[in-house]
Formats: sequence, structure tokens, C-alpha cells
Amino acid sequence: MPKLLTLFPDLLTYGLIAPFILRVSLGLVLIYFSYLKFRKERVEKIVFFDSLGMKPGVFYVNTIGGIELIGGVLLVVGAYTQAAALVSALIMLAATFIKWRRPESLRNDIEFYILLFAVAFSLVFLGAGFFAIDLPL
Repeated sequence: MPKLLTLFPDLLTYGLIAPFILRVSLGLVLIYFSYLKFRKERVEKIVFFDSLGMKPGVFYVNTIGGIELIGGVLLVVGAYTQAAALVSALIMLAATFIKWRRPESLRNDIEFYILLFAVAFSLVFLGAGFFAIDLPL
């Protein structure tokens, strides 16, 4: 069997650490996003959803903030990772589209939302990785 041309072949044994790092990072970002919607920037987020025509804004702030909080917690603990990652990917895809159409509407750059989408979507295929409740069958 031919040798792999990799710089650190022994590290490939720990390949499941990468999904763990991505999963926890994305989960913490989602928890922070929900914190902004529920506490720090609540009024601004309500006005934002109203300006998008999604009225009443308070309903959408509570709904999306709740989804982000639940999804973030599920990702951090590694439960229902693929489902949480898929929902997160859809939210990030929507955020990317909103940022593209209305650049002033969201405070982060569009590249940030694209990166979060890529991380979330990759977790659908990678799974939870180490230190998770999810176990592959």
C-alpha cells in the first residue's frame, strides 16, 4: 500500500477532533446570536425584522432566537448534531442572502455568514465528532 503524502500522518488518527471543534465553535456563536436577540440588541432586532416585512418583529426575534439557542446548546453538547447543523445552515443561508440584498442590515460581514454556513453544512456530513452524545450506528 502506498504511503500517504501528509506532513503529520499520526494526527490523522485524531480526525474526529475537527468536527468537535467546528461543532462547539458554531454552537457558541449561535448561543451568542440568541443572547443578542433576547437581551443586548433586542429592540434593534425587533426593528430589523419589522423592516424586512416580517411582522410582528417580536415574534420572529423570539422564534429565531429560540431556534438559535436550542440549536447552539444541542451543538455544544453534541446531541442531534446533524439536525441542529442543518437548521443552522438554513439560518446562515438566510442571513447570507439578507446581507447580500441589504448590506447595512446585519453587522457582520457576508464572509462571516458564508463561513458559518459552510461549517454548519459540513457538520451535516461529518457528524458530531469526539465528546458528543450522538453516536454513529
